[in-house]
Amino acid sequence: MKRSAAQVEASPGCDPTLQKPSMTTSDFAPPHLGPDKNIAFQMASIIFRMEQDLRNFTLRKLDLTYIHFRVLQYLLEKDGRNITEIARATAVRPAVLSRVVSQMEERALAVRKGDPKDNRSTRVYLTDLGRAKYAQAWPDAHKIIQHALEVLEPEERAQLGVSLKKIAEHICRY
Repeated sequence: MKRSAAQVEASPGCDPTLQKPSMTTSDFAPPHLGPDKNIAFQMASIIFRMEQDLRNFTLRKLDLTYIHFRVLQYLLEKDGRNITEIARATAVRPAVLSRVVSQMEERALAVRKGDPKDNRSTRVYLTDLGRAKYAQAWPDAHKIIQHALEVLEPEERAQLGVSLKKIAEHICRY
């Protein structure tokens, strides 16, 4: 049902200048962009390649998965976070992350402890082995990152960091 301009104007909280025209499914035809013009495709390809290199050259030897590595990295910054916080930061659903943390506990990389401030919640902490495994993996991860960025000038690197942070804050809504 299409609303008149008066109905839109009368709707509480609606700004008629922000209303978008209704679109039919046929309006959503694929843009037929090649991979070189699709920034989401490019970003995903870069991350996948870096993840693949780290997994193939380093993580397998250490009996770590890429998500284990990311959780270790996040907890290294501030140990003792809850599943929801870790899930948001790593972009993994909480149910999946809970299973990942169980795997990490089985491998003695992390432990869960009750939250002293909230009996319903648990916190995840790194073990000494988890810290050691991360310390072993980080040099290769750092080399992969540096290799990817070496084509950029220092000011381009800085701007890329600013742009990525801005995008992350916009889409992640922590």
